[in-house]
Amino acid sequence: MIAQVRKEADNRLATIEGHIKGVRQMIADEKDCSDILVQLSAIEASIKSLSKTILKNHIENCVKDSVSKGDLSALDKLNAALDKYKM
Repeated sequence: MIAQVRKEADNRLATIEGHIKGVRQMIADEKDCSDILVQLSAIEASIKSLSKTILKNHIENCVKDSVSKGDLSALDKLNAALDKYKM
């Protein structure tokens, strides 16, 4: 993973952690369920955005590099990961 993507991922994960802590507090404070659901939706969107960023980085760097060297196992690994991924 290139440094820029690694830093971006770390920042997004820190934000996601903050949101999760916020939701835990909302639940503890017995906040309105619809407000909690909105926050959970925002967390899901953040995770999907991070996943997309990591996937693009993986294709552009790892997979592309491996394929250009004739190593097609990276495609098999990517396909296996995509089979497990919930979209």
